[in-house]
Amino acid sequence: MYAPHFAAALAIKGRTPEAPLWALLIGAFVPDLLWITLARIGIEPAQTSNFFDDWSHSLISVGVLATLYAVLFWPKGRLVCSAIWLAVFSHFVLDFPVHPKRLALAPMTHIYLGWDFLAWGSRPGWFGAVNDWWLQLFVACTAIRICHRSTARAYASEPRHRRSCRTPWAPITNAFSLH
Repeated sequence: MYAPHFAAALAIKGRTPEAPLWALLIGAFVPDLLWITLARIGIEPAQTSNFFDDWSHSLISVGVLATLYAVLFWPKGRLVCSAIWLAVFSHFVLDFPVHPKRLALAPMTHIYLGWDFLAWGSRPGWFGAVNDWWLQLFVACTAIRICHRSTARAYASEPRHRRSCRTPWAPITNAFSLH
């Protein structure tokens, strides 16, 4: 689930323009970055037979990761820290219904939360795409819509050509601008 994590960071950026976009995007993937590191050194195996990600993806671990990452941005203010904390914690929220295995409360507790939607998500849905793909598309579109509406509302009084410079995707829109 990559697109919804990016979209969540954009939605948070739309609500908190002061927060650096790069920090929100990286924050949305902090649990996965930790998981990749721990998998490479053998602490969290990635093989299907013994898949384990409780250290990087459990509720408590993600809360701690979010806090540690957000503290790095304390000089930018409480609002920015809160936005960055939410970007990291959104990873748990978005993974909760569709993660390959149920997410743990904390590492080594054997208390698991959520549903096992892997079987449902792997089944073919509309037009041959698996159900998980449709769920990810819905979440990504919803988050991008939140970002767009927040940004549009914040800069509604500015002329249209200046508004496009304020959106998180300004480099893309400006590359195709005719003026």
